[in-house]
Amino acid sequence: MTRPPIPQNTDEVTAQWMQQALAAGGASNLPPIKEVVLQQIGDAGVSMMGTLMRCHLTYCEPQPPEFSDPRRPAAAQKFAAPETVILKLPGANEKNLRLSRRLALHKREYDFYSQAAPHTPVRSPALLYGDFEAGTDRFVLVLEDLHDMQMVSQLDGASPEQAIRAIRAVARLHGTFWNRTDQPPLTGFYDAVAPQRRPLLQLVYIASLVPTLRNFGSFFSDEIRRLAEAYGPRIADHFGRVAAGPITLMHGDLRLDNILFPADLGAVECAPFEQTCQDVAVIDWQLSALSPPLYDAAYFLGSSVTTDVRRQIERQALEEYTGIICDMGVQGFTFEECWRLYREGMLGCLLTAVLMCGGLDLGSDRGRQLAEVVLQRTLTAIEDLDAGEFLPAPAPPFSRAGAFAALSRGAYSLLKTLRR
Repeated sequence: MTRPPIPQNTDEVTAQWMQQALAAGGASNLPPIKEVVLQQIGDAGVSMMGTLMRCHLTYCEPQPPEFSDPRRPAAAQKFAAPETVILKLPGANEKNLRLSRRLALHKREYDFYSQAAPHTPVRSPALLYGDFEAGTDRFVLVLEDLHDMQMVSQLDGASPEQAIRAIRAVARLHGTFWNRTDQPPLTGFYDAVAPQRRPLLQLVYIASLVPTLRNFGSFFSDEIRRLAEAYGPRIADHFGRVAAGPITLMHGDLRLDNILFPADLGAVECAPFEQTCQDVAVIDWQLSALSPPLYDAAYFLGSSVTTDVRRQIERQALEEYTGIICDMGVQGFTFEECWRLYREGMLGCLLTAVLMCGGLDLGSDRGRQLAEVVLQRTLTAIEDLDAGEFLPAPAPPFSRAGAFAALSRGAYSLLKTLRR
């Protein structure tokens, strides 16, 4: 089946294009699509790194027949021709596009849906069609519309029950691939802590820290400001240390805006250790990568629940996480080790918060509000957990790591001077 060209913009998403895309994705017996009407989802604050549209499809036949999609679970391979689908294209903001290219965000999301999604125990939208062009970094995804599920605002924060369900889901994801990342379907998948990527993350953090402290400096206590500045030249060393531990497939952006719950939360019961429960769905996989596992849990609990709720449930959540991992066959993983990795992962969340606040165009009032909430909750969690304990010691000055750290400190000092 001929693949249609990747749209340059939403104006090129016509009925003919959608027909070709869905046919190329496996729905070759769809009736003719008469019209596609696009509706923007959210705003730039919700989707800072891409363009998200809900496409309303009208068919020439009044009652379209069912069609098959072999990538869906066996019990749901046949379903009615969709009335709506979700379209994802690159965003239009040049600053955010540059960061997407540096971090391979579009390719990572395409690889997840096309390679890993069918093998994960956590529900995600079915990929109906996708394409990626390496030379230009252009991509397109046509996804199942999970309109029967609800999103909870990250500004409000998850309830204790929602948070526990999210941690159970990500534990099942991690347990599936725990220390098996060199095997299909993850062969060649993006490695977030690979040696060649650590210097880039260090430099991006340093470049983002200056505007973060300038625009959000009131959220930093003196102690946390010192930690944030000391962390910059040591990020590569920190990532090298955590890379020596367990590695799995992480979501990478596990926050409340990327998790969908049943409209009636009590309608789906899920035992804590059940491996195939579909009681939540996780979307927006552009930061998916091979990574130490507890970062996902730290990022979610550190930024998607209020501080009071985190303090109330984090030990229970991580006890359940440990139990699920062990129940899935991981040997020798204790709660003490889980807690240590969680605390160390919380230090790594400083990188994400700084990149969000200083490396992105936040785009809207909600984007600014979200950045403030994520930053405030994350910095408080770092203090509560004494995550600064995991700051690596300075590298020897005449080593390669020491020289790069000195270069990083010099770059940071120069950026502070230039941006005063």
